[in-house]
This record gives sequence, structure tokens and C-alpha cells, in this order.
Amino acid sequence: MDTALTSQPTASAQRPTGLTAPLHLLHRPNTPEGFLLDATAPVEQHFALSAELPSRHGTFNDGPDTFHDLLFVAETLCQATHFVAHQYFRIPPEHPAVFVSSGLDILDLAPWRRTGQPAHITLDITLTPVDVVGGVPRGLDCRSGVAIDGVSCGSASARVQFLTPQVYRPHREHGRQESLLNAIPAQRRPLSPASLGGAAKTEQRAVRPELVGRGSPRNVLVGPPLRVTHGEFVLPVTPEPGHEIFGAGPEDHVPGPVFLEASRQASLLVAAEQHGLRPAHAVTTRLRASFRGFGDADLPLTCTVTSQDPVRDDAGRPTVRTRLAFSQGSRVLCTASTVLLQDC
Repeated sequence: MDTALTSQPTASAQRPTGLTAPLHLLHRPNTPEGFLLDATAPVEQHFALSAELPSRHGTFNDGPDTFHDLLFVAETLCQATHFVAHQYFRIPPEHPAVFVSSGLDILDLAPWRRTGQPAHITLDITLTPVDVVGGVPRGLDCRSGVAIDGVSCGSASARVQFLTPQVYRPHREHGRQESLLNAIPAQRRPLSPASLGGAAKTEQRAVRPELVGRGSPRNVLVGPPLRVTHGEFVLPVTPEPGHEIFGAGPEDHVPGPVFLEASRQASLLVAAEQHGLRPAHAVTTRLRASFRGFGDADLPLTCTVTSQDPVRDDAGRPTVRTRLAFSQGSRVLCTASTVLLQDC
């Protein structure tokens, strides 16, 4: 069954996805009834998703235009998973989706280079139901191979849970109260204006876009360090309200893409500051994230980053590994790790 996805039909997707081109999803059922029914048995299922990589998108094409954006893969996998959960696995649409973990890898860099010509991406997706109750799963394990123009070049994975409203609301409120106990207003005074690309300002919302691989200020999520101690950087995370990918209303939780993109930006900023990587020629080849709780869009969010000394890959190019933790107050919401490659 080939389906064109143009929206994300789920209660957990209270924000627009920002994906404007249709995504074509093909179901490859394991069971005979899958050919006849829209719903599937609660067993492992396979799908193929295809789309043209964006060429004029305000976020996915914003930057030095060197590589296709890895975040586009995360967004397409997220949209497909939500659609399949409700359309095929019969998970109630009022059950919000909660991402427990996420992983992205570039395995072959060459297909990710932009050539100025249209490019096509394919995801071969395997979805495995977990915690099945009454024939309906409460979660999905997602694994996907990624190919660009027919060349296998990456992978993506995620673990998703679907919470009942009776579980989701108290869990969010408990986390919010815990954050409020020790949350303090974000301070945004840059520590090193010259090295971080701007004149000294008492209040500076974000660093210069080119320092985090972006071109537009509205796509910059991280601000100048609040403090640096023994190589540990603490950065404010300040997504623009109403952003089509990163925005959230005051009553919403912080969207998952904020943590993924902020991990990339914060890692790149620190790797450039600490190890001299050039943002215009650096690419994230590996990203892992583990989510521990909901972040509230109206509370200060910080990202703590540490990095290791660069090592060389098989081609002699520098790579830098980073570790990150996102917090509201003393409550850790997400931990992540990245690998950055200097492609020069």
C-alpha cells in the first residue's frame, strides 16, 4: 500500500512538521491480511519511505549548503512512525508519542554532499511493537536504513512510547514542579565575544549563525556560554517561538528536534572553540540521544557540553566526540553524544 503523507495525524504532533514535500510510504506486510486491511497484526512490520530531499526549505537548506541535513531524516522517520502507529497499529490518536531514544549515523559521506541537482532519499523502515496489550502496542522500536540516489549511506533508529492522557498529564506536571524548585532565569552574557563571533552585549540571544552551521538567526538554538569550567561549556538553549520545526507553545513540551539540532549546534560551537574545527566544513556523522523527561517551553533550558581531543579517521580527517546534557534546573531531560567530522 503506497500512501502519500502530507501531515502528521496524531495528538502528539501539536506543532506543524515543517515538511512541505509529500512523503511516499509503502507498506510491506508480513501477513496476508496486511494486504487486505489497513490495520496490521501487532508484529514486526516493514515499510519503505521515499521523498525528494528539500532544496529550498527555510531550515533544512539553511547553512553552507555543503551537505544534506541529517535532521530531515529524523523528521521524516518521526512523521512516518506517527502515521503508521495510528493508521496501521491502531494506537489511539489521543495517546501522545514520547521518544525515549534516537540515533542517526552517516555511514558514507559522499552521497550526503550537495551537488546542486535534485536528490532522492529512501528509508527502509522496520517497526517492532513492544508492550502489546489487547493487540495494541504501547511502544514501537524503529530501525531504518538510509539511501540517497540509490546509494546506502546511513541509518536511523528510535524508541517511541505512546502514553495515555491519564499518564502523560501527571508525568508532565510532576516534572515541571521538580524543575521549578530550582530553576533560575537564563543568563545570556557572552564570555568571549571575540572568539564567539559577536561584539559584547549585555543581552545576546544567540551566537552568529555561521558558527553553528546555519545562515539564518531564526534557526540558531544556542546562545553564548553562561559559563566555562575546565573545558565544560554550559549554553542556553533558546528556540524561536512559532518556529515551524523548533517552536512550541507555552503549554507544550519542548519538541524532540530541538534536542537533536541543539546537540549538533552546541557540539559544533564547542569543537570550533576548543579544537579549531571550521563550522562550514564540519558535519555530524553520529548522534545519539536518550530522553528522560519532558521539558517545558516556558522554562529556561541549558545544555552542558564536554569534548574529547580530536582523532583522525581512516582518511586522516579530524573527528571530535562530544557529550551533552540538557537540563531545566537540576533536572536532566536528555543526554546525547555526537561525532563531528572535519571534511577538508
